[in-house]
Amino acid sequence: MLVFGILLLLVVAIRVIMLIYRLRKAKSSSPRQKVFSAAEQTTPDLPQGFGYKCTWIAVKANDPQKVAECLKLRNISACNWAAGISKAYDDSVFISPPLGGWIIAAGVNLPAPESTNDIHEVKKMLAALSLVFGEAQLFSTHRVVEYHCWIKAAAGAVTRIYAFSGEAGENIAIEGRPTRIENQYQLVNTFSEESDQDNYFDRDDLTWPDEELVMKIAADWSIDPTKLDELKDMQPTLGLVGQL
Repeated sequence: MLVFGILLLLVVAIRVIMLIYRLRKAKSSSPRQKVFSAAEQTTPDLPQGFGYKCTWIAVKANDPQKVAECLKLRNISACNWAAGISKAYDDSVFISPPLGGWIIAAGVNLPAPESTNDIHEVKKMLAALSLVFGEAQLFSTHRVVEYHCWIKAAAGAVTRIYAFSGEAGENIAIEGRPTRIENQYQLVNTFSEESDQDNYFDRDDLTWPDEELVMKIAADWSIDPTKLDELKDMQPTLGLVGQL
């Protein structure tokens, strides 16, 4: 019994150490926050790429103010890309200027289904946004814990969800039919009957989601945010920033 107790304490200690390491690594690898003056924040600039270790929503819209209001942001103010993306990785939500018929709302604090308890609220939010704008999408990815998610809603209904936690080694949610681009991959599905087979996770044809796949799906559905600085014929402009 004494040996068992010591082993149990060692297992708990190792898990605590691993958790602290992940949290410190995630914090240290986040973009360093810069303090922007009012003039620096309100100087129009060109789109800047982002997306890794972040959550963002894409809606079919041309009015950033309307998007901010639908997300119920507070303390809304004008903001350029440089300041907006920096703040999105802190405690704010950046609403982009129109991008070819789409507007992106980015922020690490935006709700995403990181557990089964979060799914209902996220679906409710996306469905409501799609009622206003016709279509709404949410993407979220963080490679430290290998969390990856994409959701699509149209006309008030969520039509597709895929969310996976590499840390847990299982899907959080899968709903709706795979879209065209998803059909190019044999995505891991831990809810399937096949996953009960002993050799399921050793299959060579399985696709494990990663941040690059999230960007590919975002590009197919709307916009790949990592390539925003490659957009042509864009003029310096401002978006909005606010807090949830």
